[in-house]
Amino acid sequence: MSYRTGDILLVKFPFTNLKKSKRRPVIVIKSENNLNDIVCFQITSNPEQSNLLAIDNSDLNDSTLPLKSYIKYDKCFTINTEIIDKQIAKVNNDLLNKLKILFCQEIF
Repeated sequence: MSYRTGDILLVKFPFTNLKKSKRRPVIVIKSENNLNDIVCFQITSNPEQSNLLAIDNSDLNDSTLPLKSYIKYDKCFTINTEIIDKQIAKVNNDLLNKLKILFCQEIF
């Protein structure tokens, strides 16, 4: 399976000691490359963090999220597709465009 921009995935996210991991949702912001890497943003249900974009179920194509969720757009990271458990949703283009604007404003 090839993962694309806008996919929401459940991944085995490692703790900083790299000994354990926790399943966490992420959103793909750069599609899978030939090394099976993707670039992502973290998704959280904690509204108290900074630099968040809310995800509403109306932002999703053919699926729902169980909790009110937010994309933490100020920090991106690269992961290999081997740590992906499953795809759980896909966001629509309107949300992706909002995310691009917010991320670009944050870094420039």
